[in-house]
Amino acid sequence: MFNFVIWCSILIISIILYFTNNTVRYYAKYGLYLLFLTIISTATVLLVIFTCRSKSTKNNRLAIWSMKKLKYLYGWEFDIHGREYLMNDEASVVLVNHQSGLDLFGLMELWNWEYHCTVVGKRSLMYLGVFGLATYLCDTVFLDRYDHARAVQQMNAIVDNIHSKKLKVFVFPEGTRNHEGSMLPFKKGAFHIAVQSQVPIIPVVFSSYKSIYSKENKKFQSEWLW
Repeated sequence: MFNFVIWCSILIISIILYFTNNTVRYYAKYGLYLLFLTIISTATVLLVIFTCRSKSTKNNRLAIWSMKKLKYLYGWEFDIHGREYLMNDEASVVLVNHQSGLDLFGLMELWNWEYHCTVVGKRSLMYLGVFGLATYLCDTVFLDRYDHARAVQQMNAIVDNIHSKKLKVFVFPEGTRNHEGSMLPFKKGAFHIAVQSQVPIIPVVFSSYKSIYSKENKKFQSEWLW
């Protein structure tokens, strides 16, 4: 009985803090997002294992479907202009601005499981538990930022595969997250890949999240989660 009272008290206090404290609400919503990513990643890994699939961009189908459904929990909609430039079975390098981990929502809106879409990320992401394993199985390209020679080899591997697999390689050319609404100087890697592969570059710009999301101000607005 005593434990029941304690847990009820904690629940009531948590609810009050959620509705009255922006910081608590921010971390609760972002934590829920991370929880869903973990669930989606786990399901992806299990699906790949049980179906005996090899590492492939086709393994991201569950992630694409799930993320497109998850957006409704937050009450978000995406207005995409120029989608037709990505709706083809041709290799390309797609440049995307990088604002936060929420960019996954936008990426999954742009990806189509009929085509081979992959993203270039930092190698450390591969070690993020089940999420890292899932991204590896989905044929994500990991670059070693601290080993230039190895990074060059990895980019050359992209060049070798981009035509054979008809890859659409999504790259964050700024090289890091940028919350300021402006654009940071671009790294050269994506352009080297495009030139060596002789494939088109498709620029994609996500509008600023500042009206709905701000890590600095602990703002995370959503329709259904208040």
